Amino acid sequence: MLEHGDVVAPRSSRDEGPLHAYERYSTKDPVEALALSAAILSTNQLVVSNQDQRFEATCRAVRVHSAWLLYMSYGTDVVVDRLGTSRGDYLAVVLPIDGHVQLRHQGSEIDLVAGETAGVTSSRDAMHARWSDQASVLTLRIDSQAVEHALGNLLLEPPPADLRFRSGPVTGPARLSLAGTAELLAASYDGKDPDSPLPALVTRRLEEQILFTVLLGLDHNYRARLLGERVRPGRRSVREAIDLVSAEDQATWTIPELARAAGVTVRALELGFRKELGKTPREFIREQRLIRARDDLQRANPGDGTTVTEVACRWGFWHAGRFATSYSERFGVRPATTLRSGPAVR
Repeated sequence: MLEHGDVVAPRSSRDEGPLHAYERYSTKDPVEALALSAAILSTNQLVVSNQDQRFEATCRAVRVHSAWLLYMSYGTDVVVDRLGTSRGDYLAVVLPIDGHVQLRHQGSEIDLVAGETAGVTSSRDAMHARWSDQASVLTLRIDSQAVEHALGNLLLEPPPADLRFRSGPVTGPARLSLAGTAELLAASYDGKDPDSPLPALVTRRLEEQILFTVLLGLDHNYRARLLGERVRPGRRSVREAIDLVSAEDQATWTIPELARAAGVTVRALELGFRKELGKTPREFIREQRLIRARDDLQRANPGDGTTVTEVACRWGFWHAGRFATSYSERFGVRPATTLRSGPAVR
C-alpha cells in the first residue's frame, strides 16, 4: 500500500526482477521518475545519457519498520546525482542484480557489478552514479537512527552519534550476506498474498537481520570494537534480558521472570541495567513496549476494527488515559492519530 497522497503511475509491462506485486511507480517520463523517487530516497538530478534507447523507470518497494527494500531500473543509460540533501537520514546498500553501476561517493570510485560487487552510501553525502542500460538493482534503505540504536543495543550503551560507514566496494562474504538478506526479504513478500501483511513477529525478525547484517558486514568506525570486545558477566545478563523483551509479540515478561531467565536476582538485574543502559529494567521494558505499540498502530487498518485500547492492552498498558499520555510524550502524537493514518507500505 502506498503512503497517503502518493501518485500511482501506470503499471509496467516489464517482467524482470522481484517484488512484482509491490510496484511503487513505472513511468517513461524522466521528470516524473525524479519526483516519484524523491518520495522514498533523496532529491536527485537525473540525466538520460542515451536518447536512442527507451527510458522506462521502474520502482518496487516493501518496508519492514526502519528498512526498505527497493527494486529499481531505468531501461537505458542514466546518470543520477545526489547533492547531499535527502528525505530523511539513511544508509543505502546498493546490490546490482543485472548490469553495472559506476558509483562515486566520499571520494571513492567503485564499479558495482551484478554478482560481484555491492556499494554503500549515506544520504548525508553527495553521490554520482552512472547506470548501464541493462542495470537493475536491489537497494536496502535503512534509517540511520535505527542502525545507531541497534549498535547501541549490541554494545549495551546509548546509541552512538558518530557512527560512520566507510565508502568502498563490498565483496566476498560481506556482499553475499547482504545479498542473501535482501533476497530473503524479497522472497518473503513474493511468496505471500500481497493483500495479507506479514506477521509482526516475522517483520521484526527481518528488520533485525537487516540491521545486524549491516553492522557486522560493513566497514565502520565501531566494527573492530563490536567484534573484539569481551562481554563482561554483568553485561551478559542484561543482554539476555534485552533479547527476551525484544522477542515479545505481546507483553509477556515480568521483571522477576526476566531475572530468573538471565540467572540473576532482581536486584542484580536492576543494577546491571542502571550500569549498562542508565535506566531500570522497568523503564527499558516500558520504552520498548511503547515502540512496539506504535508499530502495531502504524500497521493496523482502522477499518478492520482495531482499537487503541486493544493495542495498548496487548502491550501491557491497561489504563487507556495513561497510555495515551505516555504515547504522546514519547512520539509527539496521540495513539488515535497514528491509528487513523493507516499503514504506510505493506
